Amino acid sequence: MSGFLNKIDQLNKDFACKSPDVIINQCITKLFKKKVAYVCSFGSESVVILNIISKIDKNTPIIFLNTHFLFHETISYRDMLIKKFGLKNLIETFPTNNDLKNNDSNNDLWKSNPDRCCHLRKVKPLKKELKDFDCWISGRKSYHKGDREFLNIFEIQDNKIVINPLINQDLKSIENYFEENCLPKHPLIKKNYFSIGCTHCTSPSKNRSDMRSGRWEHLNKTECGIYNKK
Repeated sequence: MSGFLNKIDQLNKDFACKSPDVIINQCITKLFKKKVAYVCSFGSESVVILNIISKIDKNTPIIFLNTHFLFHETISYRDMLIKKFGLKNLIETFPTNNDLKNNDSNNDLWKSNPDRCCHLRKVKPLKKELKDFDCWISGRKSYHKGDREFLNIFEIQDNKIVINPLINQDLKSIENYFEENCLPKHPLIKKNYFSIGCTHCTSPSKNRSDMRSGRWEHLNKTECGIYNKK
């Protein structure tokens, strides 16, 4: 693994013009093999990477962070996609009962300290699940703006490689991929939820071009914390 960390710049050069399909295929079958997982929210665009993975290796680990605050539509959508693609290695992880008891016994931490809530329900559970992996696949895209706008395909975070195979895709490319592959959409999209997280901290987006405008609305917060800021 240390060899790849030292060659991150070369990886970005080698894959700069490669399609998401090629990037994911190479990462799963050659570069990282059994040491790579897809961290999947089963949100509005997650199905793109799920579709690609299903054509490569249905046993690829899919890590799903269940915060206990997710929309029931997300859970139903997850179950439908897992069945549709025949994916065989869903890893659903939760915050520990002790953490919830000691830090959020009333399930209202999100009101007073949303960063702490995200850390408790997403960051800590993900860190636990990633201990056996060298790298993980992310669905981030530059057109989501904010901290995502200037990312590379390969990034280093906490001594692991984060792969962003869709980072250079624009909104039109994603929409075309949905149409060309007849992919089912998250049921909340028709209600203008274009970026979908927990129920308390997700609102409909004001416009399609500002995907994440409905996340933590009116707060100085744009990410849940599973991605370190550059």
